[in-house]
Amino acid sequence: MTIRQMTIRRFVLMSAFRISMIWDLLTTLLGTLILLNSISFISLGISLVGTLTVGAFNFATKSIWAVRNARGIEVLLLKFAWMLAIAFDFWTSLTCNATYVALGRFEIGGSFDFARLFATLNLSQILIVFFVTIIATLGPMLVGYIRDRDLDFLA
Repeated sequence: MTIRQMTIRRFVLMSAFRISMIWDLLTTLLGTLILLNSISFISLGISLVGTLTVGAFNFATKSIWAVRNARGIEVLLLKFAWMLAIAFDFWTSLTCNATYVALGRFEIGGSFDFARLFATLNLSQILIVFFVTIIATLGPMLVGYIRDRDLDFLA
C-alpha cells in the first residue's frame, strides 16, 4: 500500500470518527436538556459541563484503560467514573436521537416519557436510532485510539 493510499484512508477514517464525535457531543448536550426538561441557565450549565466531562472521559478511553498494573483506589474510581460517563453518554444520545426521529424536531418541555416516545418508533427507526447512537458514542473513543497509530493494523 502506498503512502498516498494510507493518507487518504487515514483522512477518511479520522474524518468519519470526528464527525461522529461532534454528533455525540451535540446529542449528549441536547439529550441532557431533554431529560432535565428545561433550558434555564442552570440546566444549560449542567448540560455543558456534563457533555464536556463525558467527552473528555470518552476521548481518554485509551489512557484510562492502559493502566494495567496500578491497583490503587484512584485507578478503580477513574475506571468506574469512565463507565458512568459512557453510560450517561449513551443514554443522553439515545434520548436525543429517539426524540428527534419520533417527533421530527428537538422538543424540550412538557413531560418526557421515553417508553411512550420509543413506542412510536417502528422497527427500522429503532435500529437506525440505536446504530447511530452506538457509532456516535464510539466516535470519540476511536479518535482517541487511532489518532497516533499507523493504520497498518487495518490492512
